[in-house]
Amino acid sequence: MTNFTNYTNYFANATTLKGLLNIPNQTTHGFAWIGLMIMIEAIMFMALLPYGFSAAIITSAFLCLIASMFLVYLNLLSWSWLMIFLGQVLIMIIYISWQEKSQ
Repeated sequence: MTNFTNYTNYFANATTLKGLLNIPNQTTHGFAWIGLMIMIEAIMFMALLPYGFSAAIITSAFLCLIASMFLVYLNLLSWSWLMIFLGQVLIMIIYISWQEKSQ
């Protein structure tokens, strides 16, 4: 007796580059690219930490914001997830402005 296990081939309908990039979202219900962007931001933050906390967080959030815009225009990421990085940049700009005013 032979045991057959059905495996879903997610690559069967990937005929374009956008279709290939959409496969992680199909398997993770849309959380693949936001998870990847958050991990990239964390790695960049750690790498830039010797330059200071404020510089590290604003730079990593801004670079992830720009990269996320490309993913939004490819319909791989929603605008609401993009606002995480925009919010970080705006909060840091407000914090730095407030900190400079108080000195």
